[in-house]
This record gives sequence, structure tokens and C-alpha cells, in this order.
Amino acid sequence: MAAWLPAPPPGLLESVAAVSRRLGSDPEFARGGGGNTSAKAEGVVWIKPSGVSLAGLTPDALMPLAMEPLFAMLRGEGEAGEGTAGSDPVLRVGMAARLRPSDDRRPSVECLFHALLPDPIVVHTHPTTVNALTCAAGGDEVAAELFGDEALWIPYTDPGLQLARRIASGRAVFEARTGRPAPPVLLLGNHGLVVSGGSAEAVEERSRAVVAAVAERIGRLEAADGGGAGLSDAAATDVPGAGPPIEAVAAALAELLDEAARPRSVAFDGSPLARWIGSTGAGHAFLLGGPLTPDQIVYAGSWPLLVEALPESADDMRAVLSRALVEHRGATGAAPSVVVVAGMGVFAVGDTPALARTALDVELDAARIAIGARRLGGVRPLAPDERRFIEDWEAEAYRKGIAAGPAAER
Repeated sequence: MAAWLPAPPPGLLESVAAVSRRLGSDPEFARGGGGNTSAKAEGVVWIKPSGVSLAGLTPDALMPLAMEPLFAMLRGEGEAGEGTAGSDPVLRVGMAARLRPSDDRRPSVECLFHALLPDPIVVHTHPTTVNALTCAAGGDEVAAELFGDEALWIPYTDPGLQLARRIASGRAVFEARTGRPAPPVLLLGNHGLVVSGGSAEAVEERSRAVVAAVAERIGRLEAADGGGAGLSDAAATDVPGAGPPIEAVAAALAELLDEAARPRSVAFDGSPLARWIGSTGAGHAFLLGGPLTPDQIVYAGSWPLLVEALPESADDMRAVLSRALVEHRGATGAAPSVVVVAGMGVFAVGDTPALARTALDVELDAARIAIGARRLGGVRPLAPDERRFIEDWEAEAYRKGIAAGPAAER
């Protein structure tokens, strides 16, 4: 691309970076390198790089891309035919559209839908509360009750070009049906929230309002049946009984899952929510039902390991864990990132303390999503083909790899 790069309107990039940091620092909205934000002006979209934390985003980090090559891809020109799948074509077009070619980072693979939305500021987050709605069976019907034509529901679609085209067609159908512009709020099935607008303040306010509306509905449903089978289940879980010390289990997992002769980091949570996962039928159904969102697959893995209560003896405990891990690898083809021990809590393993902590946080968020989705009508996990797309997607492996660096430590 030519080096031509117009100056953005004064304060535009600063405001987008500021709202990114505010929402990215709020665990309701983002974990790890999840979510993306952008600003547009004069045929250029400035977008967050893939995997970079929203919480640490600066104006200078936003990548300028020429929008016309992105529009051409959406129109199906060049290599982007109707059968195009995966991230490689989007990556090639996005990298070629860079207006600072010396910057070797990747733009977000969602740069296409950021470009097609007409508002100058776009914020895409993964709020836990909103994902209780987007991961609910019949979530589209609940969304229609809550938001009417003020939000557009987009059924789950593989990220990248497919999702951008699904958003474009959804907007077109809405506008043909209503004769009005499509709304600035998108609810992405099993994925998250997209809000656009003319100012960062308006986008943030609208994002928080969507979260509040879903939270109010879940809270009202919980209150209506006295808290049974819902969010308060976690608080009713029994206190764990006798067993090995948490530190001993963590050390055993770090050693047993060390496959590259390097220390492994382990994070632990023994909260009521964590014990709910391992000690209730609903918690087991969540674990065995499959992942709910791409973030869960990327940061915590598709299939956690569930272990029944461990014996107190260190040798016996290690033997039980070793057998369980061998069986898990045989059944799933991979070592788990998350190990749930009944009566004790949730352990997460990662190459760094930051990755272990992120895996733990994301798994607990997924449990909150499942509890909320049950309130709203039932849980809708990702379908097998949807799950495999994310598992095999190189772009998501790249995102996790970037998150393992300095951005994940912020």
C-alpha cells in the first residue's frame, strides 16, 4: 500500500483508546486479548491489533487500514468468493491494507465488520452478562422482548469474513423491513456485543445499558423462583471436605502437565461458584456440554477435566490425577487447561501466571454465562463444527500467543 495516511480528527484515537481501557479493565467486558475497537475517518479504519489487551490500548497502537480493500473483499472481489473460509484470506487482505507497513502486527480479523458499520466508533466486547443471553437457547426471542428494534440479533457465525457478511445481510434485511437504519447494537450469538456510535462516551453508555438490561431480566427471573436452580446455586454448594492441600494438588498438576521441561503455572479458585461447577449436576452438565464461546476455547480449552474428590495421601492423589489425565488425553486428544476437582474447586494451568489466571477467569465466566443462560431458557453450547472451526483456527492461536506476552501482564 502507499504510505498515504490522513491525520485522524483531533481526539478521535485518544477517545477510542480511553474507552477501550475503561471497558478492557472491567472484567465484565473483556478477558485476555478478547474484544476489539476501532475508529474511522476519510477512508481509513484504525483498529486494535489482534490479541492486544483492550485494557492497555494506546492511541499509537491502533493500526490504520485502508478501507477500500476491505470493502472489495466483502463484495466478493479477488480471492474472497462465496466459499471462502478461515482466516488466511482476511489476514492477507488486512495486512495488505495497512497504511503503516513497517508495523508487523496483525489487525483484528474482525476488521471487516468494523469497516462496514457506518458509525465512526465501534466497540466489540464479550460481556459475561450479555453472553448469558447470546448463549441462551431462544436468546433471540428474549432479546426481541428486551430491545425490540433497538438491537439486531446475529446468529452464531464463524468469525472473519463469514461473520462480516452475516452482519451486512442482517442489517440489509432490517432496513428493508423497517425502512429505518439498522440499530447501533449487535448481539452476536455465542460471541458478544457490538456497539457503534458517534462518540466514545455514547458507545460506552449504550454498552453498559445493554448489560444492565440483561442483568435486570436475569435478576428478576431469579427472584421469581426464590433463587432455585440459578445464580444462587453456587452459594448453596457444600463446603469442601477433607482432602489433600490445595498447594499439593497444584504442584502435582504443574509437574504432570509439564510437557516441555519448563515450569508450569497453576491458578486456583475455591469460591462457591468454583465448587458449584464440580459438585452439582448443573455444574457437571456445563462442563460436559461443550464450550459456549470462542474465548472459552482460546483461553481455557474446549474440554476441562473433572476429577472426583481426591484422596488425602500425596501418592494416592498423584496416582488418581495421573490416570485421569491419561484418560482425558485419550478421549480428547489434548491435555486440559482446566481441572475441576469435586469438593475443592477449579485449577487452571498455563505457560505463564497470566495465562493460568486468564484461563481460570474465563472458565469461571463461562460458568456464570451458563447459569444465566439457564435462567433465560436453557444453554446453547457451540455446535461441534463451530467449536472445531475455532480449535483449528490459526488466528485464534496467534491471539492467545500475543496475550502471553507483555499485554497479558497489564
